[in-house]
Amino acid sequence: MPQIRKKTSKRGTTHQRQKLKHKVSQGRKKAKKEARKEQAAGKTHKKSKKDPGIPNNFPYKDQILAEVAESRRQAAEEKQRRKNEKRAALTGLDVKDVEDSQKNIMDVDVDENQNDGQGFDGIMSIRPAPLVPPKKKSVEPSNSEPVIPVTEGPQSLREVLQKADVLLHVVDARDPAAGLSETLFKEATGKDIILIVNKIDSVPRESLVSWLSHLRSTYTTLPFRVAEAFLPSKPNPPPASKKISLKLDDALGSDAVWQQLSKLKAKKSGEELVVALTGVTNSGKSAVINSLAHANLLPIYNLNSAISAKGPYTTTSASELVLEFPDKKGGKVRLIDTPGLEYVRAEGVEEQEKEMTRARDILLRSRGRIDRLKDPLFAVAHIVSRADIQDLMLAYSLPAFSKGDLTSFLAGMARASGLIKKRGVLDHAGAARIVLRDWSIGKFARYTMPLGSSTTSSSTNDEGIMATLKSRKELRKAEDVKLVQLQPGEAEKREVLLDDVWIVDEEVSEDEADDEDAGDEEASGDEDGDEDEADQGSDPESGEEEVDEEEVPELLPPPKRKRTVSFAVVSAGGKRQRRTGRS
Repeated sequence: MPQIRKKTSKRGTTHQRQKLKHKVSQGRKKAKKEARKEQAAGKTHKKSKKDPGIPNNFPYKDQILAEVAESRRQAAEEKQRRKNEKRAALTGLDVKDVEDSQKNIMDVDVDENQNDGQGFDGIMSIRPAPLVPPKKKSVEPSNSEPVIPVTEGPQSLREVLQKADVLLHVVDARDPAAGLSETLFKEATGKDIILIVNKIDSVPRESLVSWLSHLRSTYTTLPFRVAEAFLPSKPNPPPASKKISLKLDDALGSDAVWQQLSKLKAKKSGEELVVALTGVTNSGKSAVINSLAHANLLPIYNLNSAISAKGPYTTTSASELVLEFPDKKGGKVRLIDTPGLEYVRAEGVEEQEKEMTRARDILLRSRGRIDRLKDPLFAVAHIVSRADIQDLMLAYSLPAFSKGDLTSFLAGMARASGLIKKRGVLDHAGAARIVLRDWSIGKFARYTMPLGSSTTSSSTNDEGIMATLKSRKELRKAEDVKLVQLQPGEAEKREVLLDDVWIVDEEVSEDEADDEDAGDEEASGDEDGDEDEADQGSDPESGEEEVDEEEVPELLPPPKRKRTVSFAVVSAGGKRQRRTGRS
């Protein structure tokens, strides 16, 4: 007979039971440890005890329940009132109108729920309530000014200069000398030239006073800060729960500009004064016009919109608009907004000088995501060569390094930011991108002082403006600002492109927009300052991208490890012997 196997027991072994018991004890220990940690950190949450309710034999139970019901009713009414206020704000109606409509809906529901002797009809309960027509509001006649039309302007810079009576040249207060153009002022001979030092809120008071006294020895110079609605916004702003209305008429220096234009209009016999605004890209020409008009008429550069823009995000063609003088005496001024200045490419220049010019143009314009350059080292090298060493050390908490030593600066930046690759190689390119990102978003606050400047006092006309600005000491204490002094730039001596025709850019395809977002418009731009070379399509050889990677120490191949292989050999006597071999 075949042997019958004994039935297997479902009872676990002692080892399994002990193992399970050990896991349970370890879990309890871990839970107790976490509870002690939370108690030490003050994160303990006491369990709320369940309300036992009011005993039936309590003498004042009915009164207490009535008070509770009344408080709940008041809370519900307050909640409904907030809802009505919110709905009234969205629909533009009065709160009373919204409450009346809610009451009418409730009355309709009550009437439909009443039994009229015909039986219950389930469809009646979902019948839409009749719409209550909102009461017409009494609209008061508004005193708002009519919409100012914006028309297309001349097609080239030469036509603008021929048409204009006054040249309003806008420069950046952080480096005013770099925004000047000697050839442009020569072409505008015989015309009145006014310098607008824009973005004065981003520099110390001492720097602005020195530059105003230095520039006023040659040109009529006025400080300016655009209205609050046209100030550059912070990158990736948090979503606001409520819409904040920004002011359009709080520009600093606008009264002085209008006074100067009124004096020039008095000398002219024509009906209107033609004023052309010129300057490099991203100097704030369109924002100045919007601030003078107290209206959002022209699109302005915004870093957040430039990141996701599918088309041009700076001025690419001239625009005209006519404004009346604030004195309301019938005088008019025609303002012409122009694109950024473009320069003729220099020929026969050494590569080192070309690279320096290209870095200066990219940093001066600060257009787009300059931190996405394929080779960001040459731009940061230009910053380090001009920046004050002590200011850089204090701004980024770096160890001491010599003047113009790019390698030591990037090494300190990489260590401070934790940008260390495998085998201890420092990421110099990543550290350079951090500096360029701070530069583009305004966190790298820079200022310059004119050469040979001395301590001067501001004029009486500028005292009101100077009182609103911060001093150098106050800016250094700001947490979100890294204040660094740079050597002043030089006035541009290259020839300006006067006859190039400005073409209104059409919609850009998604592929081209993605390329622009990657920073290619800056990286492959003109080595001598033409940032729109890709749109013009001229001289493709001059837009060659330098793709030389950063010089990093060569990584040595990993050392070959001596692998030990063991195998068994049977000897003649029948015994096994283990031998090792190296490969």
